[in-house]
Amino acid sequence: MTLRIRVLLDFLAVGLFIAGLAYWWQDNLTHEVIGTIFFALLIAHNVFNRRWYGAVKRGRYDPPRTLNTIVIAGMAISMLILLATSILISQDVFAALALDGVFAVRAAHMFVAYWALVFLAVHLGTRWLMVMNVMRQALGIKGTSPLRTWALRAVAAIVVVKGVLATLEMGLGTKLRFEYALDMWDFNESTLGFFANYLSIIVLYATLTYYGLAFLRERKRRKA
Repeated sequence: MTLRIRVLLDFLAVGLFIAGLAYWWQDNLTHEVIGTIFFALLIAHNVFNRRWYGAVKRGRYDPPRTLNTIVIAGMAISMLILLATSILISQDVFAALALDGVFAVRAAHMFVAYWALVFLAVHLGTRWLMVMNVMRQALGIKGTSPLRTWALRAVAAIVVVKGVLATLEMGLGTKLRFEYALDMWDFNESTLGFFANYLSIIVLYATLTYYGLAFLRERKRRKA
């Protein structure tokens, strides 16, 4: 499978994950089907990148590689918890394996999903240069253009600001502290706004990660 198709499947997985967060916008069966497809893509992603696990113990760990390893470990743990709790509270797809009356499991499933979102976004940021190269090839973009570069940076800056505002609007900080938020998103008022908010949050964390790693690499280069 080509790198371009793999990146496309990864973006599909990100889209499905955001859709999974919109539980009250869909019925339970749809939510579970979305989650099942997402985990199938996640397993495929790990199979495609299985060589990374074999190289964990080899080589020297600089700050970027250390961050990448921590993020992957955090994402793996959060996804495993998400998968386990998904099965335990299933009402349709895995109903035969589910438990009854497990409020704590439902709460864990909900809260861990937001940590998984953050880890997913940061992981995307560590791979952003590769993603951009694939996009350039797919769109047939060759060479460099200062105008295009600054235009893309301006768009990224706008989305990052939107991500900061969306973080506050969606109460992400509260959810990451495993605290219940009283406000619920009104899908009757705006469905697109929900997805735009979480997409901008992903871009926010991915962008901060990308430029943070770029800063660390540049500082390392200057010290060399």
